Amino acid sequence: MAEQIHFTVEKADEKKHGVQLKEAQEKLYDSEEYFKTIVESSFNGIAVTDEQGNFEYVNESFLKMVDWPKEELIGKNFIKIIPEDLHESVLKICSEVQEEANNCQEIKIKTRNSELKYLNSFHKLTKINGKLKTVSITEDITGKKKLEQELRESEAKYRELFENAQDAIFTSDAEGYIITANNAMIRGFGCNSKDEIIGTHFTDCLTPQCIQDASEHMRKYLSGEPVEQPVIREVICKNGEYKWAEVICRTIKDGDRAIGLHCTARDITEKIKMQRELKESEAKYRELFENAQDAMYVLDTEGNFLKMNQIGLRILGCTKEEVIGTNISKWLTQESLKIVEDRRKKRRSGEIVNQTDTLELVSKNGEHRWVEIKTRHIKDGGRTIEIHGIARDITENIILKQELKNSNKQRKLLCYLIKGTRGGKTRTLILRHLTDRSYNAHQLAKALDMDYKTVRHHLGVLVKNGIITRDNDGHTALYFLSKNIQSDLNEFNREFQHDKS
Repeated sequence: MAEQIHFTVEKADEKKHGVQLKEAQEKLYDSEEYFKTIVESSFNGIAVTDEQGNFEYVNESFLKMVDWPKEELIGKNFIKIIPEDLHESVLKICSEVQEEANNCQEIKIKTRNSELKYLNSFHKLTKINGKLKTVSITEDITGKKKLEQELRESEAKYRELFENAQDAIFTSDAEGYIITANNAMIRGFGCNSKDEIIGTHFTDCLTPQCIQDASEHMRKYLSGEPVEQPVIREVICKNGEYKWAEVICRTIKDGDRAIGLHCTARDITEKIKMQRELKESEAKYRELFENAQDAMYVLDTEGNFLKMNQIGLRILGCTKEEVIGTNISKWLTQESLKIVEDRRKKRRSGEIVNQTDTLELVSKNGEHRWVEIKTRHIKDGGRTIEIHGIARDITENIILKQELKNSNKQRKLLCYLIKGTRGGKTRTLILRHLTDRSYNAHQLAKALDMDYKTVRHHLGVLVKNGIITRDNDGHTALYFLSKNIQSDLNEFNREFQHDKS
């Protein structure tokens, strides 16, 4: 009976142990499945190699990173995915991996297509089923390495641009002290090295007149207030030379906080000098233009006045406001306007235009004046943009010529009326009497003791030919010598007396 009971207990214990073993196996299986799922779904690559370095296990993430098929890795040595030139160094690193020690290395691998990639790999020696294994957890850092390389190249390019830029470039902290400066700035200030500038305050190189304005601008930059750019600054070089710079600044920020300025300065000293010389030249030209002895003017291509000096205004009898903007045609006679239009047509067709022409003007008060003009076309490329003209007042010369011409005509006519006709002697006596004073026809007939009708006939001939004029004193017609005839008459008398002798 006791033996039967003992047997029964043993069977029960065996059954109980079997149940416990099965439960333990199920738990172990569940645990393995759990960790297997974690390993397979990990974003990191996971690989297990034996003591010889042969792959025993790789997860999907690792296969994607190295871009090798699983069947070509399992059982193969890890050196297969390492570039040949790195074999020696990688093997040395592997030999230094110690049990229980954490080792993190950056390694370069090659894919099946020989593409190079970078992995950040964490290695640990551990025992699995009593055998020493290396578990590696990897992260693909190829993208990061490329970005770092691009950043280094970009920084190198920026540094090269910064150092070799033609314009001076510098940065300052929020207090205004210079912390970087390129070669152009060193050269511009006549310094031998950057040490002479780095650490100095930006106002140290400014003229006293610029310091207050520049300091106020820096305050505005750092506080976010708008500043009109570029700004012009006068600077003092190391050798005491004064220069001018055109400066553009940008605020450097750390988050929302302004921590300094990045500035570019262009040397415009030559430009400033040229502008000053141009202003002086313009002032001299303006003085010459305004005080010239001849009229000077500027027309646009349509013939409208843009400028006119004081002499020109005086000839027209106008103020500048009355002339500027008006067309030249307003001040010319029809005959002179035709001359101007002909000159314009010839220029447009490429014909040769006379250097000078004489134009007849009509001034504001209606007086006619004559000017001798010379013009020059101002061009931009092949296009005329302005016409510059010089006009010399020759009114007196024209009048003198006309008077001389008229005088010669009168002398010839006088000679003909006295010497060339039968009544010349009678007309001579009439003119001699009119030299002293005016007479009417009756007075002359009595003084000459001539027939009244004869005297009236000769008076009519002389009036008709402009030798004498007739006026009325309210009762009867009086006769006078014409203007300018007196000198011709005196000259004629001298010639007449000479001929008689």
